[in-house]
Amino acid sequence: MDKLVINEMVWDNIYLIIRFNIKDITEYDFFITDLKHTYPLYKQNNELIINIVNIQETKLLDNGKWYLFYNKNDVRSYLAVSAECGYHLEHLDKVYRYGAECYAYVVNFQIIDKQTLETKTEQQNYDKSIQCDETDLLLCMFTTYMKRNDHPDKKDIRLESKSFKQAIRKLVFIIVKASIRVLYRFLNAIRRNDGRHILFMSETRVPISGNLKAIDDRMKERELDKDFIISYSFSKTLQQSKLKTFFTWSRLLWLIAKQDYIFVDDYVPIFKTIKLSDKTKLIQVWHAGVGFKSVGYSRFGKSGSPMPKDSCHRKYDYALVGSKGLIPVYEEVFGIDRDHFIATGLPRLDNYLDVDKITAYKDKFYTDFPALKGRKIIMFAPTYRGTTQKDAYYPYDKIDMHGIAKLCEEEKYAFLFKMHPFITEKVDIPQAYTTYIKDVSAYGDINEMFYVTDILITDFSSNIYEFSLQHKPMIFYAFDKDFYQLTRGVHRTLEEAPGNVCETFDEVIDVIKNENYSYDKLDSFLKESFDNHDMLSADLVINSILLNEKN
Repeated sequence: MDKLVINEMVWDNIYLIIRFNIKDITEYDFFITDLKHTYPLYKQNNELIINIVNIQETKLLDNGKWYLFYNKNDVRSYLAVSAECGYHLEHLDKVYRYGAECYAYVVNFQIIDKQTLETKTEQQNYDKSIQCDETDLLLCMFTTYMKRNDHPDKKDIRLESKSFKQAIRKLVFIIVKASIRVLYRFLNAIRRNDGRHILFMSETRVPISGNLKAIDDRMKERELDKDFIISYSFSKTLQQSKLKTFFTWSRLLWLIAKQDYIFVDDYVPIFKTIKLSDKTKLIQVWHAGVGFKSVGYSRFGKSGSPMPKDSCHRKYDYALVGSKGLIPVYEEVFGIDRDHFIATGLPRLDNYLDVDKITAYKDKFYTDFPALKGRKIIMFAPTYRGTTQKDAYYPYDKIDMHGIAKLCEEEKYAFLFKMHPFITEKVDIPQAYTTYIKDVSAYGDINEMFYVTDILITDFSSNIYEFSLQHKPMIFYAFDKDFYQLTRGVHRTLEEAPGNVCETFDEVIDVIKNENYSYDKLDSFLKESFDNHDMLSADLVINSILLNEKN
């Protein structure tokens, strides 16, 4: 018999009506729990009907996260939703205003999985006998009493803190940030403004690379380093403790204060803390092309999304994009008006397909890996799982290492793992397979490695942007396709991917064996992602911003 799953949810004023994949639910009893308190729910005509204002003995549910479960034959299971229902959850959020519209009761829904449920509640004393499968899209209902906030730019540490100790720490950080702002304003007031100071910086990458390096190199080729004073600051402050980060920032302040132009390639939190002088221009060159996963304000409302006002993304004077067609995407990401964007293309792709450059790289690569010469190379380069850089991981158990080895032996392939830089756990490759299966995560630049790559296996990553220029097969292996898209958030779903989409690794191997590659969406992806220019992208950036030549 099919497992009971929610197929549809609709509101009728204060009633939430839930329908299932199984028509007859007479043998099921339903409950709602925050893992501390449990209340019965009532069914009618094979539907579950929840009166949102009368659940808890004529009361509304308290602030919290609530889960639905059912009991059948003394077996209790959490309720999950179908993928189709999951994609409609964001349209079911409800806001009930009251008290002269100064207050509201908010109900919204999210998808979690078994691992998230266990992680968030492992310290709580709840009944673990309620069952669920690893692949279930578990329904979580958030209920919150809210009141109008007349100061959205200020935080209430009492609300954000779970203990007095945490509140004290937050207060200390607020005082330190205020001190940093005061120091910056003082240093900026005494600086010399001559329009010649440029800073290339990153708080996530070491050393300079990508678009920043391309712009820097081109300036030196044009001998503009004689006209401008160029400085550099590269660190991984996001991996440090907050206290150490503040000391790093304090040392940075004078360097930042004397700049006329600051180029960054990722999220840079220091600019969330300080307000740059109007005389200083902040330029975001972004380290990646367009992918599928949501970042910045395109994730607004989800876990880890930026604050409404308190985000360095709001501070950019200019932001570079690959093409005019991508401006709406990054307008959503950065939360800034479209007239701040310049469609220059990505400087790091200048001369990317130069024949001599490709030949020289291939010679170097096969000198380093002579056993791979003559084999077709498959690169596995997915994005990470987890919500932050600190908890980033990839579930390697989703990879069939034996199947890869067999494919390499029988079909003359080599398989390279190129994991996301945030992932610290190394790939465990059995010694017997290391001849043609290798972990090259620490080897060179991925975009250059595309020169020797015949097939790219990825998922929601933006590395498809560069690889698409190769006009080679792409396979999108997303074992968690629906869960990732529903929880992490995406600009577009994998249904629009310019290649084969596989949800099992067996499907991946089958596509490669049969060479059954899909190219039908590649042309439209290229058309949207790239514009044609008469000059190098780095020159467009330099001329448009530094030399003020309006293009």
